[in-house]
Amino acid sequence: MKFTAAARAVPLAVAAAFLGVFILAQPLSARAADRHMPTADAQISQLRKLLHITKAQMPQWEALAAAMRENARLLRESAADRAKIHPTTIVDRLYTDRKMSQARLKRLERLIPVAEALYAVLNARQKAKADILFARPRNTPF
Repeated sequence: MKFTAAARAVPLAVAAAFLGVFILAQPLSARAADRHMPTADAQISQLRKLLHITKAQMPQWEALAAAMRENARLLRESAADRAKIHPTTIVDRLYTDRKMSQARLKRLERLIPVAEALYAVLNARQKAKADILFARPRNTPF
């Protein structure tokens, strides 16, 4: 079965989106977060090592890493904003859910083009590794 570049890039984009989910799951205490949760940069660095990104692939990698960092920053900000909001009615909850879904879509739209670009320059071995890493996003350190 032959897949389009977009279909092959989906696992990479999904995993990158999950990076933000893991960052959102940080404990309340900043010190506890430092002990229990690697930073986005540490997670991105680990991913780069696991994928064996080459010097020739660095422009595409840096674009993806920048998008991942920006998404992580936005997720931290939205988590702080959500902590201040206490939806009390179902209507409030629906509006909050819509806002969160729209924000998630924006993050995915930021990631997909750069993930596609990186995936296009990965060799077969790297693609296979990326597909495996991102098939189990909750089991990865990023």
